[in-house]
Amino acid sequence: MTSLLRLYPSRGRRRYGADVAEMLGSSAFSFRTAVDLIAGAIDVWLHPSATLAAASAADVQTGELHTEEKSMLSRIIRLDCAGAYGPNLAKTDSIRAGSVMIGCTLVLTGIWLAARIRYGSTPYVESMSFLPFMISLVASMRYTYLKGRPTSVQVVFIGGLSLVLFLIALVAGWLTTKI
Repeated sequence: MTSLLRLYPSRGRRRYGADVAEMLGSSAFSFRTAVDLIAGAIDVWLHPSATLAAASAADVQTGELHTEEKSMLSRIIRLDCAGAYGPNLAKTDSIRAGSVMIGCTLVLTGIWLAARIRYGSTPYVESMSFLPFMISLVASMRYTYLKGRPTSVQVVFIGGLSLVLFLIALVAGWLTTKI
């Protein structure tokens, strides 16, 4: 899990890396912690002045974290997944996430079916068959795992992961043509 810390800028890793690694050492690997670490890294890259400003206030001689740095560290890496579980996830969030899942799955499945009708049952089209559900699941994370994160972080996380899934499907289609 500590390998995900490489996603953070070097300045942040130098200042907070040991503290975060210590926090991660006491917890087992979980999907929500991985999502939180990745979202935190996106946040730091998109908003470096807001998230790493406290690093300049570090007490280099004693190496202790100031109060501002402790709050900044908890902002960057929440490790409680910002409401994925617990009191911060309201019933309306669950309903929104479910609605996004169902709505996106229906729309994307319709697009996939239209592509299948137009282009036939090609390996590339067939390799895209899992995308409606997977992209819908990723999009619904806005209301659960990514709740409380800035919109820019949500857009980059959801868009980036959706792009990765699309590229995986394309590679799977290409590999199928080679078999």
